[in-house]
Amino acid sequence: MSNPPLEPSTTSPVPVVLDVDTGVDDALALMFAVRHPAIDVRAITCVAGNTDVDQVVTNSLAVLDALDAPDIAVARGADQPLLGGSRDARHVHGVDGLGAQGLPSSSRMPFAGGALELMRMTILD
Repeated sequence: MSNPPLEPSTTSPVPVVLDVDTGVDDALALMFAVRHPAIDVRAITCVAGNTDVDQVVTNSLAVLDALDAPDIAVARGADQPLLGGSRDARHVHGVDGLGAQGLPSSSRMPFAGGALELMRMTILD
């Protein structure tokens, strides 16, 4: 028994806000989401995780550049968890969180208002 062929979607793309700690895994998730025709990435918020939050912002902007993605706002969020201590995954993802791939610096600038303000503006828009 074979599956029927996939039909092109006739619905509008789903608007999403992605909250990431862009290391290797979230870089792949960003690539998937930005390129998927059924997803409309409206904003990206960044938190510490795989590496420190400032490196996560840098990584997210660099990944968007590598994709030649449209202008998607990226904002800095929490630099530590609300509960528990900070733990990073540099031992897995490398010091820069992206396995030292050496992506060029981005000319994109992060959203100045921070993650909460970006989410508020995006959701209420």
